[in-house]
Amino acid sequence: MIRLNSYLKIRYGELEKTISAGLDQTFLYMDQCGAKDGNLIIFDRDAEKTWDEKIFRRKEDCRGCIIDTWGM
Repeated sequence: MIRLNSYLKIRYGELEKTISAGLDQTFLYMDQCGAKDGNLIIFDRDAEKTWDEKIFRRKEDCRGCIIDTWGM
């Protein structure tokens, strides 16, 4: 059975700090439920930024697991 885990996080401050903290949290949830794949979704509520500045997708390695990281 393949389990998929997703974790949501609101961006406060620096993007890389938010991603780093979110990756650790997502990995811990994945480990607890035995998930092989994970997603981290970062919400940026800054009304001054355009959607082009907020939206991204990248793959991050966290402790040997690849986590799809999405910005919106």
